[in-house]
Amino acid sequence: MSDVQGSGNTASKENSSFVKLPKISIPIFSGKYTEWQTFRDLFVSLVHNNKALDSVQKLHYLKGHLTGEAEQLIRHTPITQTNYNQCWEQLEKRYNNKRYLTNCILKRLFSQRRLTFESSSGLKELLDNTCDCLNALSNLGVDVSTWDILVIHIVAFKLDLETRKQWELSVSSSDSNDLPTFDQFKGFIEKRFRALECLDSKKSTFQQVNAKAFLATSYIHTMLCEFCSEGHKLCFCKKFINLTTEQRRNFVSKNKMCFNCLGGNHTVYDCKKPTTCKICRKRHHSLLHLQYSYEKKGQTSMQKDETRASTSEHSSPIVTCLSTGEVPKQVLLATTLINVQSRSGDCQVVLAILDQGSQACFISEDAVQQLKLKKEPVRGVVSGLGDSENIVTESTVNVTIQSRYDSNFKIPIKMFVLSNITSYLPERHIESLEWINNAHLKLADPQFHTPNKINFLLGAEVYSQILNEGILKGPNNHLVAQSTKLGWILSGVLKSSENSSSGRTKNNVEHSPRANTIPLVTRSNYYRKISRAQSNNPCGNIARKKFHHQTANFQAVYFARN
Repeated sequence: MSDVQGSGNTASKENSSFVKLPKISIPIFSGKYTEWQTFRDLFVSLVHNNKALDSVQKLHYLKGHLTGEAEQLIRHTPITQTNYNQCWEQLEKRYNNKRYLTNCILKRLFSQRRLTFESSSGLKELLDNTCDCLNALSNLGVDVSTWDILVIHIVAFKLDLETRKQWELSVSSSDSNDLPTFDQFKGFIEKRFRALECLDSKKSTFQQVNAKAFLATSYIHTMLCEFCSEGHKLCFCKKFINLTTEQRRNFVSKNKMCFNCLGGNHTVYDCKKPTTCKICRKRHHSLLHLQYSYEKKGQTSMQKDETRASTSEHSSPIVTCLSTGEVPKQVLLATTLINVQSRSGDCQVVLAILDQGSQACFISEDAVQQLKLKKEPVRGVVSGLGDSENIVTESTVNVTIQSRYDSNFKIPIKMFVLSNITSYLPERHIESLEWINNAHLKLADPQFHTPNKINFLLGAEVYSQILNEGILKGPNNHLVAQSTKLGWILSGVLKSSENSSSGRTKNNVEHSPRANTIPLVTRSNYYRKISRAQSNNPCGNIARKKFHHQTANFQAVYFARN
């Protein structure tokens, strides 16, 4: 029996000898002070204190694990028995700068971002960074054993309001008058993020975000176009849109598609979408609308209402077209330049639009990439005007904005990421306003008269915090200047004389580059182009007279969208 046991033990030992553990890799040191401590600890334990290696081998390993500035420091030192200690002392003297390393660690500890909402990942990151900083200070010989109350005070102010409230309640509920320890604080944070993780796992993957904005938006699922077989919806197909209304209707009818949503496998009577034509409010798609108003038999083909729609799959403007002969007044929206801190810590100047009608703040994807901000996943819906469809936002970022005129004024905000915010604002170049120049105001956006890309939308959350006392009204009270902590913002209606271009215009704003909004070229624009081209044509004059007579008192505003 003992022989069997002995043979079994021998077999187990032989089997264990075949188990190969992964090699311990030493990180490459590039010369960054913050990486020195980790590199030094591993290299000392595996190479420097290894008695099985001679000095030549140690120097070979040392040179093989250096790059950049550190490698350049000992690049030309020959690999000999006596040079290893000299090279190691050079590196120790250069990079083992405890005062500088301590300053870097303390800066990292104090500059952690403040949480603006409950988040299990945010709490874990805050706790892990704090513990890592304390351990790094201990490795440098700094006594942090008496820092508990100081660290708790610093980190507690980084917590979101609800978590901080729960921490204060837990400390106050204790009968003891002793100061809380960091271990108690650490235990509280760990319980907190574990509870939030459990709650998050029970939530639906779809989170409704109650955020209203002044822009109409929608979300489009990827699919193939029935007309050209490319990756977009039929209503975005340029080839389909270039057809006449009758040709579009024939295509939909021939392919047995829904006249309301342009979808397949059902008819308009079975369509579950509540949308209707945005022109006549009847049960068909706007692209299939036939205009019969003001049309008489015997009219020339120029007078027939052949409404053509044009759109781009890269923009979703809400278009306002007035059918009167007057030039519409341009509305100037409040814009401002702000300083925004990037992930690397430097400040960049960006252009934002102020919208007190929005319950949330938004940032474009381009700005997120430019600032290298860290995204946090969220699936929410942004609702727009009226019965417009909604747009899905899938991530948020935490941003701190700063006034260009007051560096002490900062606002940390959570912003929802959208692929695009608006088109260029203002729509066209505006001539300089004399009363603004004479007032010598510190404008929030000194280039308000020049069209620029908007990457930020600041909602009511920010708007309420930046207002100051002071309002200036322009001539006829059309334009208003409001004093804010970001500078004077301008908004209102520009008179025709203040606009640099004449003729009919369209006011475009957009939220998403994929929203299914369809701007319409109305009959008034069609006649306007014909009349300018054929001003001396007698037939054209007759047509214009008939048109103006029929539409003298008619004014239509189209919010054209699928």
